[in-house]
Amino acid sequence: MKTKNLTTIAAIIVMMFLSVVYSFGQTVTPPTLTSTASPQNVGVNSTHAYDVEYTVRGATPNVYTWTVYTANSSYVIGAPATSGTQYTITAGANASYQNIQWLVGGYYVIQLQESNPAGYGSCPGPLQSLDVFVGPTGTVQFTSPSGINQCSAAGGYSLALSYTGTISYPISVNVQYTINGATSTATISVATAVATLDIPAGVNFLSSLTDDAARSVQILSVTDSYGGVLTVGGTNESTLTIWALPVTTPIHYN
Repeated sequence: MKTKNLTTIAAIIVMMFLSVVYSFGQTVTPPTLTSTASPQNVGVNSTHAYDVEYTVRGATPNVYTWTVYTANSSYVIGAPATSGTQYTITAGANASYQNIQWLVGGYYVIQLQESNPAGYGSCPGPLQSLDVFVGPTGTVQFTSPSGINQCSAAGGYSLALSYTGTISYPISVNVQYTINGATSTATISVATAVATLDIPAGVNFLSSLTDDAARSVQILSVTDSYGGVLTVGGTNESTLTIWALPVTTPIHYN
């Protein structure tokens, strides 16, 4: 009998403990995203995910209020940004996980206010902020409108580029080749700001064995790693000549 009573008492204590935890404790799920670097650089019309720890009080989730503000270049907050014009956010804006599409370039600040459910006092947590730069503002062009005339080489040809502004690499450069009047297009990836536009030999950029070949490469458009459209500068075309190679026959002897 004594053992049975002790078992009953122990069970009651466990149930009371679980009831207290259920009523007053918090269940926390860590965020799925890892980066916290600020500011975040994104491209115009790009969509990015944002989240924080997901907290449940009892059986009720906390409330997450996301607000996007415009800002100056020092990320001093100004007026609230206009949803649907400057950005769009996932429907149901009280969730801990949101997708935001950035529609207009500029400086922004995302603020998050997390609060307990109403049944637990609606107590607010610390206000969290993330600075966001929506670009690009960068310009890409050729360093010179004319390349260096050269002899044919198996490795193709590299054209020097110049870059200004804020650019997220790698960038994709869409170009049009004009080779002795015939045109074709290609997309070339440029890894960093010090990299050149490498014209591969596979596009028949080299000369023939008999004729000097005039070459022209024109930049049509450039996108950064976030899909933002960069500005193509005024020096958007570069030309050169690939000299024909002499036809040298084998050495004969008698």
